[in-house]
Amino acid sequence: MVKPYTGPPPILVGYDASDDAVQALNYAATVAAATKTLLQLVYVADDTVVNSAWGVVFDGSDVQSSARRLLAEAAGVAHSLGVAKRRIQTKVAVGTPVGVLTQLSQHCSMVVVGRRANSGHSHQFSGSTAVGLAASVRCPLVVVAEGRSHPQGPIGVALDPAGPGVGALQWVLSNPLYTGRPVRVVSVCKAPQSRIFRSSVTQQQIDAAIAQTVTAQAALIKRVLAEHFDPPPITTEVRYGSPVDELASFSEGVSLLVLEPVVRFPTYSIGSTARGMMTYASCPVLLVKA
Repeated sequence: MVKPYTGPPPILVGYDASDDAVQALNYAATVAAATKTLLQLVYVADDTVVNSAWGVVFDGSDVQSSARRLLAEAAGVAHSLGVAKRRIQTKVAVGTPVGVLTQLSQHCSMVVVGRRANSGHSHQFSGSTAVGLAASVRCPLVVVAEGRSHPQGPIGVALDPAGPGVGALQWVLSNPLYTGRPVRVVSVCKAPQSRIFRSSVTQQQIDAAIAQTVTAQAALIKRVLAEHFDPPPITTEVRYGSPVDELASFSEGVSLLVLEPVVRFPTYSIGSTARGMMTYASCPVLLVKA
């Protein structure tokens, strides 16, 4: 008799065979293989398409059959990347992708999705599924896109001294997957947005703002490190400018960028920095909510 799974909470992958979904599958399978974690592959047939309001009739059995075929191929890829067959589960669901994946995320260690759906556009915006999940998902969300990556590079952590907290750094230091991996912490001292106000800011004021950010960053890191024995090597830096521009540049040198998004209630929308990173980062982006 097959023994029931008793390992870490599963990794959930939203899969639709798009280029970015394939990258998400590869990332999730690599993590699952390294941690011997159950990998759940889910294809969501959007009910707004299946039940078309425009009078177009879709054969539900055809949709299910195509989805099962795609998931079988995805399971084969995951197995080739080192995930044992007994640790791979597939599921076809009908509903909205955000709703289905949010519900399934309640008992998962992370949800991994592609940056965009199968839209044909390139690096211009984040897909509605990724953006919706960023605010509603019940566990860390990883957004992966096709492009350059440095899988063996350091783990990047965006720490905003004036932001929601230190959840991103806490998550990295507590995750056994990253034990011993060097960590780079970056904070961005936000530049004035208007050219009118920019011209009135003196270099002395800029230097003072940067110094204040350096002090606040050091205090937060010290507070987190006090809770961890034998932490990995951590390097820090403070940049001055647009958070989206600076973090996008920073992401070129790390294997993963971890940040804690600001979620606004009651709309459950995420802040512009997190959304910008989901669109422009050169590496996978992991969003951790407190």
